[in-house]
Amino acid sequence: MKRIAALLLCMFLCLPMLAQAEKYESAPAIFDIKYQTMERKEDDNRYFISKEYLISANEAVNAELKAAADAFDEQLFPLMQPDPSKNAKRNSRLDIEIVHYTTGERYLSTMVLGRYTFDRVQVFSPFVTTVYDLETGAHIGLTDLFAADSPAWALMGERVESHLNSVFELDERQPEAVAALCTREALENASFTLSAYELTLHYEARAVYPGRAGLMHVRFFYDEVQPYMTELGLKCTDNSRWKMVAMTCDDGPRYGQTQNTINNFRHAGARATYFTAGKNAADSPDIVMRAFDQNHIIASHSYNHFSGYTMKPETMRREIIDHNAVLQQYTGENVTMFRAPGGTYPPWIEADIHLPILQWSVDTYDYTGKDYKKIFYSVRNNVTDGDMILCHDSGAELYKAIPRISEHLKKNGYLMVTVEELARANGVIMEPNVVYYRFLNGDTSKRLDSNLQD
Repeated sequence: MKRIAALLLCMFLCLPMLAQAEKYESAPAIFDIKYQTMERKEDDNRYFISKEYLISANEAVNAELKAAADAFDEQLFPLMQPDPSKNAKRNSRLDIEIVHYTTGERYLSTMVLGRYTFDRVQVFSPFVTTVYDLETGAHIGLTDLFAADSPAWALMGERVESHLNSVFELDERQPEAVAALCTREALENASFTLSAYELTLHYEARAVYPGRAGLMHVRFFYDEVQPYMTELGLKCTDNSRWKMVAMTCDDGPRYGQTQNTINNFRHAGARATYFTAGKNAADSPDIVMRAFDQNHIIASHSYNHFSGYTMKPETMRREIIDHNAVLQQYTGENVTMFRAPGGTYPPWIEADIHLPILQWSVDTYDYTGKDYKKIFYSVRNNVTDGDMILCHDSGAELYKAIPRISEHLKKNGYLMVTVEELARANGVIMEPNVVYYRFLNGDTSKRLDSNLQD
């Protein structure tokens, strides 16, 4: 049985390179998703509440998600503290947000988050997840994806235990809480989402680490679990007809601009990879946590954003360690990827930083001061399947371009995915000190196109 399972796993890992499924020319019409956002101030601007509703093709799904958002509003508003400065939008705000991903031909994963921050410190972030069949409105649970005797349950239990015991290394954890979350019953009822190439189990950190206000994510790439899935599970996670690109954002977080990119990526049903600068992450941990809680990936862009050519190897390694310590403090996780400031990667390889090094295949040149239309044109005119797109969430124009970019990609059958999803979907397991430009059927080399246009 073990040999058969290993063979099946190998087959699924190679499947993206071997299968040549006919790609979508455009996203299926059933995935036309819109948002309605409402904002209000209470008690002479001592409280600020932002709440959004998701509008899909299924009215029953819309009604359920609206009820969940309204329930968070009713439950959480009484727990807010008044802002004496009467600048509640910055200092005492409740954001009720809906994260969504579309998969397969008709499946919708959702997470409704109730995120409260006071004086830019995250206080709590309860959430609920539901996966829907958009045609019927039916809920899909983990017991629909895996049979009762599936080896996946043991795999999930082992990884949940390992991950929940390894995050927030300096905190005191509650072992009994971890054990309770690893029982078969708890796994069967775990909150989860399905994105382009990842099944993610989601947990509130305070369930294991008292005083923590964010989320914990336990991740499984589809090639790890598809060999054990039911027929329905395979349908829900079959994204072979979609083209995929990775949106990557450097240099942030920055107050205002980064939140706007997070909002627009969420409305696009996208997952992004944020290569943060450690000093900026230390200044804005609430923004880091917001991106992380919404299941974006936080990666390293060094601590001070200095060129590797200006530093000694031990200083470069210290840049990685110091940045990782900041992110570990607020997300609980260690970083798994690195992008060199300015793309100057050779000295970082020589310094042996023990992380995969990510370059890009499409550059928006948004850091030059381009307006949002020109940023969009840089993507529209150059994007192909498997690209990594370089952006900067520290800039003032990127977030304005995201709706146009997402609309163009959707019309052409693309999903916006994380770097890790893009790699695994194309049969690549990234290795330390190796440079990657893109991922397409195992090809990670630099694009040599001579016709890149603005």
